[in-house]
Amino acid sequence: MDYRKRMARVERHILTHLDEDLSLDALADVAAFSRFHFHRVYTRMMGETVAETVRRTRLNRAAVMLATTRQALEEVAGMCGYPNPQSFARAYRAAFGQTPLQTRKSRVAPVLLLPENEGELAMYDVEIREEPGFCGAALAHSGPYQEIGQAYEGLIARCLEAGLGGKMGQLVAWFWDDPTAVPADKLRSHAGVILPGGEAVPEGLDRVEVKPCEVLVVTHKGPYTGLPEAWGFIYGKALPESGREPSPDEAPFERYLNNAMDTAPEDLLTEVVMPLA
Repeated sequence: MDYRKRMARVERHILTHLDEDLSLDALADVAAFSRFHFHRVYTRMMGETVAETVRRTRLNRAAVMLATTRQALEEVAGMCGYPNPQSFARAYRAAFGQTPLQTRKSRVAPVLLLPENEGELAMYDVEIREEPGFCGAALAHSGPYQEIGQAYEGLIARCLEAGLGGKMGQLVAWFWDDPTAVPADKLRSHAGVILPGGEAVPEGLDRVEVKPCEVLVVTHKGPYTGLPEAWGFIYGKALPESGREPSPDEAPFERYLNNAMDTAPEDLLTEVVMPLA
């Protein structure tokens, strides 16, 4: 399954349907991906978000139309997906440093916008293996992902109150939203802990389960602040090169192999785990 061809198909669709529905759901269908995974793969492989591609392509099309046709400004704005000439003019000037009327008068299109080059992705150890599955308890968190530590404090406190001291396994986490597409204060996640002995989930916590399946695993060594790069690597390189599809039923997660309380930041080990179809 050629991921790059699928992302290029989305780019072509955007280019030829600029005045139609270019929502994430619609473009995920074009790529034959679930929305959950599509935007992450697209962003990492293409170097920009879907919204940035749509905006850039619309403005590039507008620049060429203004320089080479005599269509009214209102028509150009509408054909490029802008609701009115005023919003179009603001976006155009911010992008190109000139007004639409200046482009029309000069009959020369400004230099077309291109995605920013983010450089090479960092490299990680990658493997495909069997995940035996697990059950555990989790506490929901809403807000910036880097603040999920607050949820872990509440999770561990409730587990200890329930008498699970010494019965808890590794910590895990699920991140349900794409931070490049969702505002930080709206991000949803779950801080979890594996209960290897099959203990009951304490009251007030959510039961979580990962069923046995094949998984793609990227192992990150170092501070947790470097984990966004590991997620970028799994979506932008490891998954496309694996030739496999992500599972439509199981969400990817982080599994923490050692404890930040007694481990130096540079020695922390975290697995980014992607269940496969």
